[in-house]
Parts: sequence; structure tokens; C-alpha cells
Amino acid sequence: MLDVTTTETGVERPANAITVRPFRLLWLNNICFFLVSNAQRFVFGWLVLDGLNRSESDQGVVVFTLGLPSALLVLQAGVWADRWDRRSMLIWTQVGGGAVMAITALLIRADALSFNWVIVVTLLAGAASAIGQPVRSALIPALVHKDQLFSAIAINAIAMTLSLILGPVLAKVVGDQWGFDGAFWFQAGLMFAGVLFLLRLDVPPHADLAPKRSVLAETKDGLRHVVGDDNLRVLFGLLVMASLTVNPAIMVTLQAHVKDGLGRTAGEAAAPFALMGLGIAISSFVVMRKGNMKHKGAAFQRALICGSTITILTGRTTEMWQVLVLSFAMGLAGGFYINMNQGLIQANTPQPLMGRVMGLYALTSFGIMPFGALLLGVVAFWTSPGAAISGAAAVCLAVVVTTYVRQRELRELA
Repeated sequence: MLDVTTTETGVERPANAITVRPFRLLWLNNICFFLVSNAQRFVFGWLVLDGLNRSESDQGVVVFTLGLPSALLVLQAGVWADRWDRRSMLIWTQVGGGAVMAITALLIRADALSFNWVIVVTLLAGAASAIGQPVRSALIPALVHKDQLFSAIAINAIAMTLSLILGPVLAKVVGDQWGFDGAFWFQAGLMFAGVLFLLRLDVPPHADLAPKRSVLAETKDGLRHVVGDDNLRVLFGLLVMASLTVNPAIMVTLQAHVKDGLGRTAGEAAAPFALMGLGIAISSFVVMRKGNMKHKGAAFQRALICGSTITILTGRTTEMWQVLVLSFAMGLAGGFYINMNQGLIQANTPQPLMGRVMGLYALTSFGIMPFGALLLGVVAFWTSPGAAISGAAAVCLAVVVTTYVRQRELRELA
């Protein structure tokens, strides 16, 4: 039976999703995982730019190889998530990710980590993350009641934003104190600590499994669901656009802009990421309190319009304080963007297809972003990081404004 709470007006509503023990354990594990995920992108960029003294294009290559496995593996991982033991998948991928971080720390300590080795370890770390990512997303609606779904997504977004705030900051503090190898030992420890929560997690078994087919055939079912729904098809298209433009501009190229455009060290990009995470946490808390909001499709597109505009301005900044202010504003918009798009997809997808559709979601949200990062790295090399950031965001803004005006049904999607 669904637990409910009573508001001051006497209206009953579902209890907060965090009161559900299995979801709470997954959430605690996600904090550890997301801390590492956000620290990884920052620390590898920091290592390449400041530790190995390489260029912005080399930083783009490293972020590309970190995310490339998502483009290659998430669809297959989504199929596995609909068939295999999801708890075991999370445990083994997280153990594997922790082992890669530990090996990287040992290579740094032995002064044996060349740029080529960075490429290898980022591919391995990206593979461990890519296989586990669709499972994490698909598990949320399996662990909570449907009326608690948006609450659960908002709480999960808060875990992600806590990591966006703390991951780069803590990694930099540890790195400043104990060197780059200390930063990677820190990440390895978090990965292994998160496994402890998974060992206590009870996951419901899959129900009514269809006869086993090829990965391609299984993936087509999820793709048909997305393509066959007009609103989901357009929503996924906007996610692809953001993943090629705004997302890599902020999550990757901003670090190069802080170093080359503002004359700071790449490590100082931890502060904008922290403020961005704070903004996302605040707006995610608003979503959690409001629960089932109306016109989520409109809220998603407005958030992307705001985010694209803020990103254009970020590329034109000349002082660090300007980046900090805009990063906080970006986070406020980002909270609505993250919660609305994931919630809309999960609310409009049947549970038997959830793993495969969330595999497609991971591909569009994370797997495509490395290609955008690689392209922006090349553009930044020939122009400037700031110009690359603003130009990419302008393209995204034009597309999302056109979609918002023309797609009334998507604006009203709930």
C-alpha cells in the first residue's frame, strides 16, 4: 500500500520517496557514484591541462574517450537491464570503476601515466559507468509507486547536484593536499563505499520476460516506442541538441575558458561547478516539493531556453565573478531541465521497456556529449574557448525556441 502524508489543508498526497527503503539505499549509492562521475570529468581535465600541460584539444580528446563507451554500450546495457539481475550489474560495474581509479592512482605514483595511458583508463572508466547508467535510471520507477515518481526523480537529482557541488571541490582539495594520485584514490574509495549500500538493496525481479532475442531486436522495441510517440521523439531530439552543444560547452569547454580566457588555473573551475550544483539542488528541491507539476513539457523547454541564453553569456565573460554568477543561474535552470526531461520519459514509458528506453536516454544525454566536446575542443583551438561556448549555445537556442513555438502538444505534455 502507498504511504501518504496529509498537508496543512487536509489533502492527502504520497509520502516522500526517500521513505521507501530500497530507493533510499539506491539514492545513497548514487551519491557515491555521482560524486565520482562528476569528479572524474573535472580531475581528468585538470590532470591533462595542468598536470601534463596539454592543450584544450587534448582535454577534449580525453573527455571524448571518457564518454565514448556510453555511445557504444548504453543501448546494450539497457537491454541487459530489462533481463539481468540489476543489483548485480550495479555492484560489478561499480567495483570495476573503483579498480580503474585505483590503477590510475598507482600509475601516477609510479610516474608512469602518459597521455596514452590517460586515454586507456578513461575508456575503461567510461565503460564501467556506461553499463551501470541505464540500470540506475530504470530502477527508480521499479522501487517507488507511480505517484512518487517525480519526487524520486527530484531526490535523485539532488544527489546528482550534491555531487556536482562536492565532487570537483573535494577532488581538488584532496588533489591539492596529496597530489593527483590522492584525487584518484579518493574516487576509488567512494566507489567501493557505495557498493556497501548495494549489498543491502532488494530489487524486485523482472516480471513476464519475453523470449530472449538479439540485442538489436530488443533495442528496436525501445526505439519504436520513442519514435512512435510524437512528443517523446521531439523531446529526445532536443536532448540530442543539448548534448552536442550546451552540455559539453558548460561541462567541458568552460574549464578551458577559465584557464585561457580568464587566466586562471584549470583547477579553479571547481568553484563554478559547485555553484551550478547548488542552483540545481535548489530548483530540484522546488520540484520535489511541488510533486506532479502541470505542463512539464513547457517547463523543460523553458529551462533549456534559459540555459542556452546563460551559456551564450558565459562564453563572453571576462572576469571570474561573472562566471560564478552565471553558473549559479545555469544551475537553477538545469534543475528543471534534468527533472522534467527524465520524469516525462519515465512517466510515458511502460516498465517492461524501461531499461531499453533509459539506455536511449543515457545515449542521448551522455553518449553523444563526448562528440560535442571533441568538436568544441577543435573549435576552441582555432578560435577561443569562449567563442566555442557562445557559438554552440546560440545554435541550441535557435532550435529550442523554434520547437517551443511550433510544438504546442509537447508544451502541454505531463
